[in-house]
Amino acid sequence: MEKTLKNIVIWGMFVLPFLPLLVTSSLFFPYISGKNFAFRMIMELVFFAWLSLAVMKEEYRPKWNWLLGVISIFTAVILLADIFSIYPYKSFWSNFERMEGFVTIAHLWAYFVVVTSMFTKELWNKFINTWLVSSALISIYAILQVMGVLAIHQSGTRVDATFGNATYLAVFALFNIFFCIYQYIKSEDKNYKIGYGALAMVLLFVLYNTATRGAILGLIGGVILTAVLIVLTAKENPKIRQTSFIVLGVVFVVLSIFLSLKNTSIVRESPVLGRFASISLEEATTKSRFLVWGMAMQGVKERPILGWGQESFNYVFNKYYDPQMYAQEQWFDRTHNVISDWLIAGGALGLLSYLSILFFAFFYI
Repeated sequence: MEKTLKNIVIWGMFVLPFLPLLVTSSLFFPYISGKNFAFRMIMELVFFAWLSLAVMKEEYRPKWNWLLGVISIFTAVILLADIFSIYPYKSFWSNFERMEGFVTIAHLWAYFVVVTSMFTKELWNKFINTWLVSSALISIYAILQVMGVLAIHQSGTRVDATFGNATYLAVFALFNIFFCIYQYIKSEDKNYKIGYGALAMVLLFVLYNTATRGAILGLIGGVILTAVLIVLTAKENPKIRQTSFIVLGVVFVVLSIFLSLKNTSIVRESPVLGRFASISLEEATTKSRFLVWGMAMQGVKERPILGWGQESFNYVFNKYYDPQMYAQEQWFDRTHNVISDWLIAGGALGLLSYLSILFFAFFYI
C-alpha cells in the first residue's frame, strides 16, 4: 500500500510539468480551463494519496519552516477574505477565463505541502529537468509559430504556443531560463551543461518573440540581481564570480546600445523592440494603469483589512470609475499591479502575508 501510494504521488507530480501542453478545444477558454481542471484533478488524487502516507508514517509529514507557515497563513487569510467578499461565490470559484479564486489557492497550497514533504534532493533535480523537457517541447511549438508553420492565436506577431497568451508563455519561459542557469551551474557533466546552455538560449529566443515587456524587464532585473548576489557571496569560487562580472558588463553594454538606438527606424519598426522604445509615462497604456491604480486605492480605503475578496476588482472599477478612462478599455478585472491586486483581493492582511512568502523564500535561498 505504501509503495502504491508513493508511486501515485511521485508520478502525479511528474505529470504536472506537461500540463502546459494541454489544449482542450471542446471546452470554454480551451487554453486555460482544461489545464486547470487537469491540475485540480491530479492534485486532489496526489494530495489524498500523500495524506494517507502522512497518517501511516512520520517521514512523509511536513517539516516545519517559516515558508510553509506563511503560505498557510496566506491561504487562511484569503479564505477569510473570500468568505466576506462582496460576492463569495465568485471569489471562491472564479470564472473560466481566470480559473483562480480560493479553489485554486487551496490546490496550490496542497501542491506546496506535498512537494516539500515528499521530494528529496534527487527528486528535485529530476523534477526541474522534467520542467525543462516540457519547456523544450513548448519552445518547438513557439519556434514553428515564428517560422509561420503554425498559427499564432492571440495576435499576428507575439508567439503564444499552447498558452494562447503571449504573456503566459513569457512567464513560463522566464522561470525555465533560470532553471537552466541553475542546472548549468550545479551540473558537473559537460554534455548536460551544453544542453542546459542551449535550451536557455532557445527559451531566450522564445521570450524575446513574445514581446512581453514586463517579463523581459524581469529577466534583465533577475540576471542583474543574481550576478550581484554571486559577486558578493561566491568569494570561494572565483570562476563563477568572474562570469558574473562578465554578465553584468554584457547587460550594461546591451542596454547602452538599445538606449542609443532607441529612436532609430531599426528599433521603432521592430515589432518587439518597438514596444520597448514606446515605454513612457505619456503612453496611453501607462496612463490608464495609473488611473486604474487610483481607483484601486479608493477601494482599499473602503475595505482595508480583508479587501473585497478575489475576483472583485470589477466592482471597485465600476464604483470608483474615473472618466479620464474614456479612451481606454472599459472593463478591468485586475489592477495590473501585484501590490494593489492583493490589497483588493485580501486587504492589508492579504498583501502582508503574500509579501511574507517572497521574503521567506528569499531568506531561505
